[in-house]
Amino acid sequence: MTCKELYKILKQSFKDIIDRYGIHEKTVSVKAKGFDGSEVNGREGREVTLTAEYEGVVGECSTSFAGSVTQFKGTLLQILEFDIENDPYKRSIYIAVVNAVMNAHELADDCVSCSGDSKDKCAEHIVHYYKKHNGRVNVLLVGYQPHMLEGLAANFSVRLLDLDPDNIGKTYFNVKVEHGADDFADAVKWADVILCTGSSLSNGTIVDYINLPKDVIFYGTTIAGCARILGLRRLCPYSGN
Repeated sequence: MTCKELYKILKQSFKDIIDRYGIHEKTVSVKAKGFDGSEVNGREGREVTLTAEYEGVVGECSTSFAGSVTQFKGTLLQILEFDIENDPYKRSIYIAVVNAVMNAHELADDCVSCSGDSKDKCAEHIVHYYKKHNGRVNVLLVGYQPHMLEGLAANFSVRLLDLDPDNIGKTYFNVKVEHGADDFADAVKWADVILCTGSSLSNGTIVDYINLPKDVIFYGTTIAGCARILGLRRLCPYSGN
């Protein structure tokens, strides 16, 4: 599947939902915040969280493409007109809105990021899952998530891919951060299982993982709605609604 094909499916599926409920003129608002909860304005390069609110219900998208559209308010009909294939800013807003609308209509769940000690519990859950279902395997973690990496590195052989230039080359929990594109082929060949960030949906790299002949599971709230649409496996045990 190509990015073009993927985003076409996402657009058509969301249009079908909007048509089904007749909610074209309903409004939605989107704001961006840094991971420390601070307001974001025009920040690009580091991941931020876009939070969409629809009918009092929220959905999220983690993205490094915050850009100049970190604040948006409009109708779902306007959202449908976004060019999500070629405009990564609007794609990220679109994904957050999809999650909020699907959450509100009970078509997707676990759409809000966990916080506090839930992050540690999530890591423990994932370690337990792999021990139970896969045993002692080589785990490729895609996307630097400290709690997950710490838990996985203490129990498995782990490699880590990331695209953030501030992380690449550094070592966390005795695992060196490798380049998400340059080291992709070698890391995938090495891996028995892959745990991939849902943010790959917003940056377009998800297509590199959904076609692999490997055991791939996605994590995080960004991919909540799309995982339901595409039938992808997802682990996000402590996120909320």
